Order: sequence, then structure tokens, then C-alpha cells
Amino acid sequence: MDDLYCDWLTALSDEAFDAVLSCADEFFAINRALIHDHQTILTELLRDESAPVPRRWQHYPMDDVCDPSSGAMFYYHAHDSTDRPDEEHGHFHLFIRPDIDAAFSHFVALSLDARGGIRSVFTTNRWVTDEHLRPANGLIDLLPEAFVIERSRPSWLVSRWLMMVVRLLMPQIQQALWLRDSALNWDGLQALPDALLEDRARHILSEVPISMMDVLQQIQRAGLLRYPL
Repeated sequence: MDDLYCDWLTALSDEAFDAVLSCADEFFAINRALIHDHQTILTELLRDESAPVPRRWQHYPMDDVCDPSSGAMFYYHAHDSTDRPDEEHGHFHLFIRPDIDAAFSHFVALSLDARGGIRSVFTTNRWVTDEHLRPANGLIDLLPEAFVIERSRPSWLVSRWLMMVVRLLMPQIQQALWLRDSALNWDGLQALPDALLEDRARHILSEVPISMMDVLQQIQRAGLLRYPL
């Protein structure tokens, strides 16, 4: 994945690379502000909740977050301890649509540990989120521009953080989506049988591990090569 990310950065135009640098700067600034207040992205998300520990399976926020212009959506939840990796606290489910009137599609979930660190991105079968399943390349063509969340509740900071993460992890998200379609043996053209898409034995279809420290270091190295001091 390191080579994939390096190749992606190298292939970007100067304008696109500068946009990645700007996203990295904002991601770093948000995390620095949270650290200064002894907070994490999870405590920020849950700051208005009465219970300090999320209820398993409950969506946070309860009614999800949907941007009224883009139609992009997200929510966070945690599974029962018997139904998740030991090191996972919970995950964000992220959704986009080609326009506000279209059905939503889940493009990736973002797995977090208890400190709010990103563990991985993963994809799920259709039954998990009751989405309109769109092929990988169709979703990739919409990203990252389609994932825009301009809402102040439950937290403007969380929305901005998620937007920056999506933009910084595009190669990993692309890889997860291609692996999802491969797991479904789907070329994106033919209709898939409901028996496959509703198969409860098939939950997570693909997963790509993430180290944000490595991502940020690769961006820094690529920046020094592109714009030497």
C-alpha cells in the first residue's frame, strides 16, 4: 500500500497535490486542537451525549448526518464486543449520491480505536446499510467531491475531519472498493442476485489497513521532492 500511495501522489498534478497538502494541514490542525483540549474525534462526536460510553448498535447522531446540498451522509456506531475486532471502538459509515434526489450508496466505513485513531477502511455487503449498490468505478468517479458535509451538528469539526480523511485516503478507498467488487465477482454491469447481497454470512467484503502517520509522512516526503527547499 505504501508503493500505491507513493505512486498516487507522484501522479497528481501540482494543483491536485497542493489540495492534498491543504487537506493534510487541516487534518493535522484539527487533531492538534483536540489534543490541546485533551479530546479525541470521538469525544468531540459524543460531547452532547448523556452516556459516556456509546450504546452498541445505536447511530450517533441518532438521525444520522445528511448534507442538504450534496446528499452526503455519515453516522458512527459500535458493534457488540463479540462482533468486532478487539482493538476497534466503532466505525463511521460514509455515504454519497450522484445528486440530492438519488439513492445513497455506502462507499466505505472508517474503523477507529478507542483513542480515535484510524485502523482501516472497509466495505460491506448491501444488507448492512440498505444502500443502492453502485460499482466501484462509479463511486470513485464521484469522490472525493461528492463527500461534502456542511453541517454544524453534531460537530462541524467532525464533519471537516471526515472530509479531510476521505481526501487523504483516496488510494486506500479505491483499493477497498475494487476489492469489494472482486469479492462479489462483479464487473458493475450485470445485476447481482438478492440472495448474494442479502447473505448475512457475508458482512465485510474488503478491508485495507491504515496508518495515518505513514500517510502524512509520505505526503511530507513527496512534498519535499516536488518542492525542494
